[in-house]
Amino acid sequence: MNVLILSSSDKVYSAALQLLGICGNHRALRAETVQQAKVLIGQREFGAGVVYADVRDAGYREVCLLLAENCVGTVYVPRADEETPYELYDRGVVVAERPLTKTTLFIALRSALGIAYGYEKLREENSRLKERMEALRTVSRAKCILAYRGMTEEQAHREIERRAMNERRTKTDIAKEIIEADDLQ
Repeated sequence: MNVLILSSSDKVYSAALQLLGICGNHRALRAETVQQAKVLIGQREFGAGVVYADVRDAGYREVCLLLAENCVGTVYVPRADEETPYELYDRGVVVAERPLTKTTLFIALRSALGIAYGYEKLREENSRLKERMEALRTVSRAKCILAYRGMTEEQAHREIERRAMNERRTKTDIAKEIIEADDLQ
């Protein structure tokens, strides 16, 4: 998983790298400025992000919101004098309060990675469900074609199943064949 680390502090960057190593196999990309971070976000997909606000710049929060829009687990470390960033909490951003220690950064990073892993599992499940829906649509269309030719829905269903079992193929493959043959007529 790609992880964006936005920080001009070498100390914070190396601590985040070390903690990422503990958390698993992740590829860290560093941005030292808000502008660099925006460019990287436009070029790559990130599973998580660490944004360390080291100067007074509203762009740090903007980067957090950009990452959060992509359903990414993001850690935000505000400046010591910064007001509590409630709008970030509402978008699912994990805020690590100051003073920043390795322990607080580790806890925040693990939380953000947990969010990212959960999101990735949901994306995979969504993809499987879309494939399943498409297969069901294809089989339904083939049943309609067979019904138009004089079969009942039950007979069409059994015909597709019978052919799939006899030919050791999926019902979707048989349905596609029926649809293609109908398109040729």
